[in-house]
Amino acid sequence: MWNPYDYYITPEEYEVAEKNGIRRKSLEYRIRRGCWDKEKAITIPTQKEPSEWTEIKNISLKNGISRQTFSARRKRGWSLVDAITIPPLTQDEIIARAKENNPQKAPTFTEEQVKRAEENGISYKTLYDRVKRYKWDLEEAISTPILSASERGRKGKERSYWSKIVIPSREERMKHRKLTYIAN
Repeated sequence: MWNPYDYYITPEEYEVAEKNGIRRKSLEYRIRRGCWDKEKAITIPTQKEPSEWTEIKNISLKNGISRQTFSARRKRGWSLVDAITIPPLTQDEIIARAKENNPQKAPTFTEEQVKRAEENGISYKTLYDRVKRYKWDLEEAISTPILSASERGRKGKERSYWSKIVIPSREERMKHRKLTYIAN
């Protein structure tokens, strides 16, 4: 049967647990939430062997290596010495390696082509979209200026389905009706 006094921890029990290396919070959790037997909760030590990280934490943090980086390196099979001494790559180094290993991500245009496009008011993204996405010829993509907002609107209206629909005026609709209106 459930007894509320099973969850009460005496000061003596706290002292015994502390001598066994069990923190106050751990003991409270074990007894009140974990429903452990008091004797087991007081006597069984909490911490396992210290992890590899606790031993080399200071060295790796001095080298700029976080715990996540260290753990990932060890999972990939790095030696302990390499994992804590080799500094992580900078963002520029990562990008350079990616470009070396993946030629598709390498720059598409030369600096001269980008400069000519910018002189014509075309950004790199627009140039890239014209060539890669819309399959324009490179010279045409560089030399064709960007349309102004009014030009874009005019061209859009010309190509729109709705602009081709003719809506008759009120007078024209009245001509087709067979109703007779009496003028006052």
